[in-house]
Amino acid sequence: IMLAFTISLLGMLVYRSHLMSSLLCLEGMMLSLFIMATLMTLNT
Repeated sequence: IMLAFTISLLGMLVYRSHLMSSLLCLEGMMLSLFIMATLMTLNT
């Protein structure tokens, strides 16, 4: 029972860290797109 609990806890931590990294990647992509759009509007 303790082994199953530690395995589920480890899986939850890995899943949460993976979710956080994917959210950070998505946020970085949106930020770069916003910066690119502002640069394009400033250049014209």
